[in-house]
Amino acid sequence: MFILRYKYKWAFITLFIIGLFPATSCNKLLDAGSPTNQVTTPQVYASDSLAQAALIGLYYNIMYNFGPFNGYISRYCGLASDELNRTTVLDTDQPFLINSIQTDNKPIWSIWTVTYGYIYQCNDLIEGLTGSKAVNPSLRDQLMGEAYFLRAFSYFYLVNLFGDVPLALNTDYTKNATKPRTPVAEVYNQITGDLIEAKNLLTDKYVTTTDSLARVRVNRLAAKALLARVYLYNEQWSNAASEATAVIESDIYQLETSLAQTFRYHSKEAILQFMTIMDTYNTAEGGMFVPVVPNGRPAFILSDTTMKRIEAGDARRLWIRTVTSSGKQYNSPYKYRLNTNTPREEYNMVLRLAEQYCIRAEARAMLDQLPDAVSDLNKVRKRAGLPDLTTITTQSQALAAIEQERRVEFFAEWGHRWFDLKRLPARTATHPGEKRIDEVMPVCRPATWKPTAALWPIPKDEIIRNPALIQNDGYN
Repeated sequence: MFILRYKYKWAFITLFIIGLFPATSCNKLLDAGSPTNQVTTPQVYASDSLAQAALIGLYYNIMYNFGPFNGYISRYCGLASDELNRTTVLDTDQPFLINSIQTDNKPIWSIWTVTYGYIYQCNDLIEGLTGSKAVNPSLRDQLMGEAYFLRAFSYFYLVNLFGDVPLALNTDYTKNATKPRTPVAEVYNQITGDLIEAKNLLTDKYVTTTDSLARVRVNRLAAKALLARVYLYNEQWSNAASEATAVIESDIYQLETSLAQTFRYHSKEAILQFMTIMDTYNTAEGGMFVPVVPNGRPAFILSDTTMKRIEAGDARRLWIRTVTSSGKQYNSPYKYRLNTNTPREEYNMVLRLAEQYCIRAEARAMLDQLPDAVSDLNKVRKRAGLPDLTTITTQSQALAAIEQERRVEFFAEWGHRWFDLKRLPARTATHPGEKRIDEVMPVCRPATWKPTAALWPIPKDEIIRNPALIQNDGYN
């Protein structure tokens, strides 16, 4: 199964990679004093420098190439929803555009196996650091807090993409290899517990070495921000509002008045960014969405339905690149503007302040605190150059306005639209429990949509390796 590939400790490989490239500029902000020799696993948690290098190796693995947390979620969730289209047919993307994904789909396999690889690394860190007396206590708490966060972060995306997933919390691959799927509610309980552990272990300070403005390592407020989202998804409205308020009122973050600055490094809005280290691009999104030729036809474009939702005068059009090629106009995502590796000025935005305002607005709306909910929403609108909402008097109106702002604010970003469709209640439900996806996708793709497409298939190879895994409905 997935964990079997990590039978041999990941730390040896990661530390060897970092040891090979200790002087590259891409690692400057995270430099922890990289080891110069190969290190066996029992030694990893025997010193401060090696333990920190092990944690940094996890960030490195996330960002060194295109992958689940470096482009894939934004790309494939955007294509699966009503958000993105392609200008040309590509075999790897077409199944998502028609919501007809096979169990041997390569991007699906990659998202599943690579994310479980990150989880294994987190488990190894947590096990190795727990009770360690060789590592400075304050450093140990920081590293463990980051590992708990990244494990929760990984499971959050797995559970929202696949539903029930195996819950592996240790490095015993012989047991993990035969684990069945764990119910969503139990996985969410673990995610919540991990984020609470992270909050207790971390501080509000950002750990960097050479750039005091970088926010590329997890801190306590990042844990609170993700926890606010988790509470929102689980309809724990008071808890969601409380965690979002803690982030908003920390006075560390500000909505960028210049929209062009939002996704750059040193963004005042950033709660957490992953630092770019790829040889070819600043970010995966920049590499995917921005053509090499300045006026060239983009491969990925925003759907007509997305474009129609953008109000006149909305300054967020700055996040859209519009070109005319062969007489036809194309609108593509332009939040990230660099599709090369130089200059190094854009990081992968993971968590940002605008989401916290939207989370608190939705939580307050569900708590019937409509004036406060509208006030939060208007802060996001004001930054976009839009007038305040003044006519909202009902909860349903507020929720419709929140969906609208989330759709425009977070397009082509971390799968927000796909997840919102799956969790937001239907506006005109004909059956109990219907969600927005039941209303939107049948209209968007009447010829190909089926309700079972809301969850992606468990990779066929994983089910062959582990017969305890049961496939999602609608897949062979």
